[in-house]
Amino acid sequence: MRLTRIYLNQQLSQGARLLLDAETTHYVGTVLRMRLQAELLVFNAGDGEFAAQIVAAEKRGIEVALGEQLRAPQAASLIIHLGLGISRGDRMDFAIQKSTELGVTRITPLYSQYGEVKLKTDRVENKLRHWRKIAASAAEQSGRLDIPEIAVPLSLDEWQDTLGETTRLLLDPAGKERLGELTGTTVADITLLIGPEGGFSEQELDWGRKHHFAIVTLGPRILRTETAPAAALAILQHRFGDM
Repeated sequence: MRLTRIYLNQQLSQGARLLLDAETTHYVGTVLRMRLQAELLVFNAGDGEFAAQIVAAEKRGIEVALGEQLRAPQAASLIIHLGLGISRGDRMDFAIQKSTELGVTRITPLYSQYGEVKLKTDRVENKLRHWRKIAASAAEQSGRLDIPEIAVPLSLDEWQDTLGETTRLLLDPAGKERLGELTGTTVADITLLIGPEGGFSEQELDWGRKHHFAIVTLGPRILRTETAPAAALAILQHRFGDM
């Protein structure tokens, strides 16, 4: 039987006994209904993955005892920073979930000309909390040791100011080169820009060219905004990563 995996933002080591925080206690004890002596896996990027067992369940929380280390921390073979136009409804949730499963390193939600979603200041924190929970759940399900960073929403210009030395790709049907046909065999750091439902305007495409983004396409089909990140990331992982 496959064991439940739980991300813990605590120091993990063999023989340690850890008290789960209130949110994780609720998830493990109430949602999953795990009881004393139940076995599970706990993990994080810094310490790896460990076998664990519930050894106490009290009002103050659930306590787990850590057994052997099953996986050591490992560096990603490919760093991918995804800039993603904010979309409506559950499209953004789906894109974050599948991008996490496919090994994205960081996701920055972006405001764009055709994006209809403009988050008010008081809603940003709630949205970030929601998106980060989706990423954490997807990491637990997919076997990742790390959880991708979900950055605060930015404009394109603000986002550009955060980018360092990286291979820059902008996904758009106007692209002349297919993503799967990119040349080069030593790419280790990629920044991928994908628009919202309406795509990018001509001004935004010009902005991309000005800031050294290669405009690439997935081929003759136009994919939905929640499907495009998964397709693009799968291609990049196959071409340059670990798929």
